[in-house]
Amino acid sequence: MALYSATYGVQVFDVAGWRVARLPGPEPRIPNPESRVLTMVLHARCGASVYIISLKEHSIAVSVDGSLVVSWDRGGRLYSMWDDGLTWRRGLSGTMIEKRRAGEERERALLEGAAADLVVDRAAGVARIALERMIGGSWRWTGAVDQVVAQEARALLSLSSRFDAAAARADAERFALVFGRVGILPPDQYLSLVVQATEGCSFNTCTFCDLYHEGYRVKTPEEFREHVGGVLNYLGASASLRSRGIFLGAANALAVPMARLLPIFETLLDELDAARRGVCAFVDGFTGVRKTAAEYRLLSHLGLRRVYVGLESGHDPLLSFVRKPGSAQDAIETVRAIKAAGVHVGVIVMTGLGGRQYGHGHERDTSAAINAMGLGEGDLVYFSDLVEVPSTSYPVLAADARLEPLSRGERLQQQGRIRAGLSFAAAPPQFATYDIREFTY
Repeated sequence: MALYSATYGVQVFDVAGWRVARLPGPEPRIPNPESRVLTMVLHARCGASVYIISLKEHSIAVSVDGSLVVSWDRGGRLYSMWDDGLTWRRGLSGTMIEKRRAGEERERALLEGAAADLVVDRAAGVARIALERMIGGSWRWTGAVDQVVAQEARALLSLSSRFDAAAARADAERFALVFGRVGILPPDQYLSLVVQATEGCSFNTCTFCDLYHEGYRVKTPEEFREHVGGVLNYLGASASLRSRGIFLGAANALAVPMARLLPIFETLLDELDAARRGVCAFVDGFTGVRKTAAEYRLLSHLGLRRVYVGLESGHDPLLSFVRKPGSAQDAIETVRAIKAAGVHVGVIVMTGLGGRQYGHGHERDTSAAINAMGLGEGDLVYFSDLVEVPSTSYPVLAADARLEPLSRGERLQQQGRIRAGLSFAAAPPQFATYDIREFTY
């Protein structure tokens, strides 16, 4: 099956292994967001069924009778499905999250194995049935439809119909070979293109974290350039859904010394047009403070647009208890240096950390730390609820210290008290929630 794309030339997909062969055409790059395809919404009927097909520059979506909606990226990989209140979102890694509303709360479940296969197969079936009906005699467009657009819809549905459970499993194996483990991203980066300059976490001592299992390592310039090429070849047309920007992974990429970081940014400039698209990354306070404002400014000229700093808490005794290296002052100085370089910041605060015993100090000192950072318009403050993972040491330490956990309502109140203690000289940053249980890439 060959699909023509002005951005990617001709792509040939081997469905069994989802390998992409390239015919002559432009080299793969992230699509230019300034050259967007207009959204096409097509309406049709087939018997008693009502179809709406939405063609966008990054995806195709099919709605059946208003109660079932399935979306795939333009590489044919399933992205999401919604069915009358239930939502499934699949990451490239094969991780699938099921979400539903239960009163005021949102319930989540991680689907694996046969449970995830059922969702993928059902979605492929929706594409297959829509395609069969479209080329059959009972399909009727209920509005004017350009035949070229209709042909594009059929081609994308054909591609998506072949992304069944077997193809999805094989694709997830390819993802693991190319990307390794993508531990976590900030919510506003879920649709960015991730490239991994490092593996693992540079310190990996936080007692509440179970995101990075492998040892810490920085890729050589040659390895990183090869990795970026592998990412682009793997994604193919699927890159268009992940074109919000570039996220430089993994856990603490900007902790890499400048002598090793500059060649990485050179590759981002050469291969991904980083200066225009923008680069975002994590850094921790205690290594981030080792870079000067001038060094962050140099990185900004090479494309750095936002840096995410996991403050967690401004209360040093609590940071010590959870074994997070560094101090609140380290985080403050890191953020101020980044801001002085003209780069935006995302600061992450945890609610519920340390329970009731640390609550007052956590709230007071976290507000004070954020106030000292000089945040403003264009910056972000994320509030992330503590998620106690049994495989981490935090639950044991908390039990030994007889910490009293905060309920969901109390955590919301804690967030409110921290925010009430904030003051900004001009326009404030944006505030948002950050639920790590909803992450998949």
